[in-house]
Amino acid sequence: MLCWLKRAGNFFYGGNTGNSTVSGYRMDRHGKLALTNDVGVATPPSANSQGVIDLAVTEDEKFVYVQNAVSGTVDGFRVEKNGSLTKVTTAEGLPAFDESGMEGIAAV
Repeated sequence: MLCWLKRAGNFFYGGNTGNSTVSGYRMDRHGKLALTNDVGVATPPSANSQGVIDLAVTEDEKFVYVQNAVSGTVDGFRVEKNGSLTKVTTAEGLPAFDESGMEGIAAV
């Protein structure tokens, strides 16, 4: 299930909470969206990245941060020219989502 859609230049990224993936879309010059690749997954899930709940994009639109509420992590990705995402960092040890876990993210 797609949750949260964020724009980074001509690309859009959506978090899929159910399977812990990030979908990627590109926008053509007519404003039409298409998947960035055949399966539409800009980055696959990992054991440390479960429960994608929110996304944030930096002001320069070069990085996407993904909040993983179930695992208590935030993944940072560089946006590549073709719209793919390359993981550059993972912040660990954050409160996992439960009664008082983290919810919401912002990037500068």
